[in-house]
Amino acid sequence: MSGPTVVIDRLTATLHHDPAAPPPAEDPLRGPLRQAVAGPLEAALRALDLPPGHWCLARLDLTVGLDLDRPGPALARAWSGAVAAAIERTVREGGPAAPDTLVHYRHDVDLLADAVAGLATGHRERLWAWRQTGILGPADPAPEAAPGPALLAALERHPRLAAAAVLRAAGHCGLAALDRAWGRDGWQRLAALAAPEEPGAGASDPGTRALARTLLAGSRLAGLVRASRLRPAEPTLAAWAVLVLAETDPAALERPAARPGLRGLLAEGLRTLAGDPAPVRPEPEPDARSGEVPDGGCAGCVGCGADAGCVGCVGCVGCGAEAGCVGCVGCGADAGCGGCAGCGGRAGCAADGGCGACAGAAGCAEGAGRGWCGGDARCAADGGRGACAGDTRRGGCAEGGGAACAGRPLNPGRPGDAGRARPGGSGSGAEGAPPGRGAVPRRPPADGPPRAGAGDPAAEGPAAPGPVRPVRPAPDPSDGAATGWAGLLFLLAAAPEAGLPDRALAEPALAARPLSWVLHAAARALCGLAPEDPAALALAGLGPDRAAALLRAPAATPREQDSVDALAADWARATAARLGEERYADDPFGAVLAVARRPGRITAETGWIEAVFASADTDLAVRRAGLDLDPGWLGWLGAVVRYRYV
Repeated sequence: MSGPTVVIDRLTATLHHDPAAPPPAEDPLRGPLRQAVAGPLEAALRALDLPPGHWCLARLDLTVGLDLDRPGPALARAWSGAVAAAIERTVREGGPAAPDTLVHYRHDVDLLADAVAGLATGHRERLWAWRQTGILGPADPAPEAAPGPALLAALERHPRLAAAAVLRAAGHCGLAALDRAWGRDGWQRLAALAAPEEPGAGASDPGTRALARTLLAGSRLAGLVRASRLRPAEPTLAAWAVLVLAETDPAALERPAARPGLRGLLAEGLRTLAGDPAPVRPEPEPDARSGEVPDGGCAGCVGCGADAGCVGCVGCVGCGAEAGCVGCVGCGADAGCGGCAGCGGRAGCAADGGCGACAGAAGCAEGAGRGWCGGDARCAADGGRGACAGDTRRGGCAEGGGAACAGRPLNPGRPGDAGRARPGGSGSGAEGAPPGRGAVPRRPPADGPPRAGAGDPAAEGPAAPGPVRPVRPAPDPSDGAATGWAGLLFLLAAAPEAGLPDRALAEPALAARPLSWVLHAAARALCGLAPEDPAALALAGLGPDRAAALLRAPAATPREQDSVDALAADWARATAARLGEERYADDPFGAVLAVARRPGRITAETGWIEAVFASADTDLAVRRAGLDLDPGWLGWLGAVVRYRYV
């Protein structure tokens, strides 16, 4: 849905004739009104100049002066124009109506999520709007008496959007309200809507176990599970695992055979979150190919008990790590670090053995002034543990639903350590490049995408997570985030020719990475974008407000980068083939730049991605190639993708 949608449920009219004249012998409005409904009214509503989305008005009263001596078709057109003008005026000005008599939903997911959250919590003020838009049907169970069955009936009419709507609603109303509304059977019905049945899975491989840790660490739903204090049964945990996949790696949800055992691992992790105040991940196992933890370490461990093999412990408090732990919240410690376990009792951090970063601050009064506690000093929301124990991610808390605590940076570092090398990786990367990698060229060479090589720290071995740029606040969703590379989304049309998404899911070197990471890395290899560019994030199915886990992910290993580079090269060739211009035969990356480099605004939300371009920027070559046609629902991206020219 790219344009506005206006639905009139019931139309009534009353004729006020001149009291001094005799009343008309028959109803003079019946004929013109029937004619208006048959055509002119719909045309007038379609011509409304309104922002896109669903516009719902509970009631609209207006007075229309009509010359009843005019023919019926003319009266129908005049009356239709007056109704449309009144609707547009009410929408533009807001009108004197109460807030819940004029409702705007920007898209279908927005509408469905509002209905889910409202019915689950008993807030039925907009029940009329949900019925007016068809979300709730006349044959559905009564939402007043049976909100759960009514919700499920609505979701079953929109199976593709069901998971996205529930994820958005859960962020507003919490899991407990949904659990009360539909119970165990409801969760199972929701899971059946959102995902195909998982084939019988054998033992999961190290890459899948690493992926499960990464997905749980980046999941907002995992934080909601902890905050809910629910103790769900196995079927409910399995349903929540489906929702975690829909949120963090929808391609693995759509193609379960590509990641056997992943749902079970996620359910196991969620069980631990629901029953234990400390987020415990499936225990990391070394990758036989490299001897290291496949995903660079456990993301967000608290009480992990990791031994010397842990190289990416982000957010550890009391982890009891051995001397080999080198990634404790960006502390930059060398091999002598005993594992920043909240500093133990190192008041003032004067006896920290050279660590200097005091990962959990442990209430250190001096740290906030010395730059390494990040102003946190035992976040009030974390129960005094100093590591925001209410969340599965570093710097998160239950009260924020998984968002980073405002007073604490995502990766606090030691003052003066910007250029200090860390064991197993480099210091901070070049501007615009991820930690541990060299700068990405602004324009890839004609013979292929940028590659890790001599002089590139990524070529020397896996890097421990380093400092990342802070995530900017999310833009106004109705406005979108501005970018000069909005046309990058047009490459989605050529994704099947490049083998996506199956190629990424089947690549052993990328087994520990979600598809969102692969797509984001490919975007940077294709165009040399900054990591936080809205276009690069949207190609990965993410908006700026949901990109924290991606932006702080460990840098690519050489094998991973090689796979990404090969994918980017084939994607560029597929795009050049779509354009069909001879000049791009030997310069496929030139074709990518010609398509992708165009200004626009991108809105990327759970289940919905929209790019808005100026009408003047319409490109006939892009249109002939079919690149800017709406992709619609992309299951492996977990979203509806729309393009709009204004």
